[in-house]
Formats: sequence, C-alpha cells, structure tokens
Amino acid sequence: MHIYRPKYRDRDGTLKTARVWWLEYEREGRRHRVSLGIKDRRAAEIKAGELMRKAELRAAGAVDPFEDQRALPLAEHVADLLTSLEAKGVTEHHYNDRRDCLRAFRKATGAASLTDLDGARASGWLTGLRERGLSARSVNRHYAALRQFGRWLARERRVPFDPFVSLAPLNEATDRRRVRRSFTPDELPRLLGASRVRPLTDAKRLRVRSGVSPKLEKKLRRLGWGRALLYATVVGTGLRRGEARQLKRRDLDFEGERVNLPAAVAKARRDEWVPLRSDLARALKDWMGDAPGAALIFPGDVFPTMRTFRKDLEAAGIAYQDEEGRFADFHSLRKTFITGLAVAKVHPKEAQALARHSSIDLTMQVYTDVRLLNLKDAVERLPPAVPAAERAADTSSQAHPRVQATEDPHSVGVSGPDGGSSDLGGNLGDSGVISTDKSALTCSTLPTRNQDLRRGSKGDSSGKTRERRWYAQQDSNLQPLAPEANALSN
Repeated sequence: MHIYRPKYRDRDGTLKTARVWWLEYEREGRRHRVSLGIKDRRAAEIKAGELMRKAELRAAGAVDPFEDQRALPLAEHVADLLTSLEAKGVTEHHYNDRRDCLRAFRKATGAASLTDLDGARASGWLTGLRERGLSARSVNRHYAALRQFGRWLARERRVPFDPFVSLAPLNEATDRRRVRRSFTPDELPRLLGASRVRPLTDAKRLRVRSGVSPKLEKKLRRLGWGRALLYATVVGTGLRRGEARQLKRRDLDFEGERVNLPAAVAKARRDEWVPLRSDLARALKDWMGDAPGAALIFPGDVFPTMRTFRKDLEAAGIAYQDEEGRFADFHSLRKTFITGLAVAKVHPKEAQALARHSSIDLTMQVYTDVRLLNLKDAVERLPPAVPAAERAADTSSQAHPRVQATEDPHSVGVSGPDGGSSDLGGNLGDSGVISTDKSALTCSTLPTRNQDLRRGSKGDSSGKTRERRWYAQQDSNLQPLAPEANALSN
C-alpha cells in the first residue's frame, strides 16, 4: 500500500502533478487505485489507513453490512420507500399522506441520515404535535408513517433494527373530535326524498321567469333519482365513498344480486363482494338500463360533493351537527348500514364480514351507534335475575308489612287460631310466604291458641296475659296481634 499524487500532462504537454492524493494497494492478486480526495498528506495517510482496515474486515467477513446505507442521505431512503409504495399500488391519498408526514419529520428534527433516527427524537416530535393542538387521530397518522418507514428499513436490511419500535400510539377514544352518528329511521326517508326532488325544486326557484323546459326537467328528475339511489345503495351495502364513486356497470351482478369490488377499487386492495337486497338490485338494474359495462354507475354529475350533500341534509331538515357535536356526513351512511345490522340482531361476525373490516372491534365500537339499539328489549330477554320465591317474598313484605285488621269484603281470608278469617291480601304457604293457591287457607306461621298457651307455660309469665288478651277480643273478624306474627313483617 502506498499513497501518491499521480502525474499527468496538460494540453501543452507539460508534465504536472495532481493536487489530491491517491491510494494504491493489492488485494487477492488485483491492484486497486482509489482517490482519497484530500490535498493534505497527513490527512490522506489517515484516510488510507481507514480504507485499508475496512478492506481487511470485508475480506475477513467482519465488515458492517449497514455502513454503506448509513452513508446515504435520508432523503434517498424516503424516496425509495415511496417508490415501493407506488409499486404496491396504494391509493393516492395514502401515498401523499406518507410523503407529507415523513417530510414534516425530517424538516422538524433535522434528520439527514439513518444515524439520526431514534425513538427519543421521534417521540419528542410527536409530543410537540400534540402540544400544538393536533388531535390524537392526527398524531397517530404521523406515528403510523414513522412505524411504516422503520419497518421498511429493517425489512430491506438498511438498518439492523427498527429505530421506531419503542413508539406507541395515542388513545383516540379519549380525544375524538369528529364523531359521526347514524341516521335514524325517521331521517333516512326524509334524506332520500329531499335529495330526489331538490334538483328540480331549486331549478324552479331560480328560474321564476324563464321556467324549466321539459328536457331540463327530465334531466333534473333523473339527477335527483340517481342521487337518492346512491344514498340508498350506500345505506344498503355499506360501500365507502371512494368505492361507490369508481363502481362500473360490469361490477354489478344482477343474477347473483351482488356488487363485485375489484382490487383496484376496494380499500383493502383485494377482490371483494357485497350482497344486494332484491329491491335495491332491481332499482339499480332499472337505473343502468342498457349502459355499457365500462359506464360508471354514479357519474360525476350524480355523485355529490360535500357541499351538495349538506344541501340535501338541509332540505331534509337534518342537522349536519347535532347538539352533542356528532356529525352526519356522507360516511354516516355507511355507519347507518352497520348500525342497522346490529338493530336487526345480525351476528357480529356476519356484520364484520359485511362491513369488510379486519377487526371486530372496529365494527362494534366505531361503526355501531349504540343509541339506536333497543337495549331495554335486550335486557328483558334475559332470564329472571331474582328467583320466583324471593320475588314473591319481596312483594309480600312490601304490600303487607304487618297483619292488620281490615273490613275489606274483597280480601282473601286466612284461617286464624279460632277459625276466624284474616284479611290478608293473599294466602300463606308452609314457608310463610303469601301463596297464590287460594285453596291453601291455613298459615303455619301463626300460632294456635294451644301453642300459645304452651309457650307461656314454660317459664313464660306472659302466657296468661296473652290468653286474657285473646279472649278480650269482642269482634271475631279482628285478628290477634300475636308476637310470632311479626315475622311476616321481616
């Protein structure tokens, strides 16, 4: 190995010496020449020694496999990631989102190479976004971009491990700033009706003098019918806005009554299908008529913008945002479809399949509006929580806390110690609980006269007193207030 400054001849033929130093060495019988790009000799010697050390490590198989990747600018790695996403066929929205999030990260943190990527720096950046007022969902969007970038770097063997593996998402349930709601059974017919007639109604209102020609009226009626059919299709199938916009005539299978979603249209980027109700299939068939297979089901003039959708809501008398801050936008139609499945008592697994969700939690927690479910009916279908005997005892103790005298001629009598009747609102069984069997007119918990006297004779001096009180009763319809009878009030 030696370093040198090569000599060369200029255009005039004069022999000159180069300003930078070069390194020349032999490895495995081959001669290598490398420009050090340094003018200072001492610095050139140090760099040459480093290059020779790396060459020896590489020959021994102990070289760092990630060294070359760390030497590249971070912008090149991001560009390679975006190229791979584009090759996978992701949506334009997803591509732009990842590009913007990673660009914002590089600009805010000043990261220029792979050595600048670490979890602490990324966590601080995400915390700063939260402190600036971004919602948890927006912060998680940036978090997802970083995690995808880190996993891609590790998978492509550009870094030894994912630098963002320590990051964790925020809990979006605690900071939901845009909560959608489902349309109620009363609101949905109003929305369909208003959207169907509004194009023609608005045209007549704006053209008071000139009026609406028959040709234009026919066009506006078809426009309104198509828009109402679009809303009904989304409510009946749960299609997303982007999916419904790209559907074509060939995607409709009227014989099988289903909508086929090609991978290029479906959000999951795989072939999917959704069943159609019979009435909806007939309406779509009438709407398309003899249209070619490549024709859009809902062309641009039929498909509403968000401004048009809000005008339809206003015409139907539906608030875009209710008192609780929940929104009724176009995606609420999909939520109405999934909530309707829950109201119809469809099995959660079937609802997940129809919604085409990867997680049952997304179907049940986000897309099911609990306010529209009949929770009271669900509770009433459960088995009784209180045993029958305890329910009867509780009823009797509340209705008849004590055995009292009464003159109600409609009361059911209970035989007393002297054969008289007791006006108790029911019959007592062996357990002391009021029995519904009106043939059982005896009460084992009430003492007879002889039992009372026997109790008093065993060291109870009050026995004779109770006997005198017993015979002091003048009216046989009045029942004694025996001490043992107080057990009914417990």
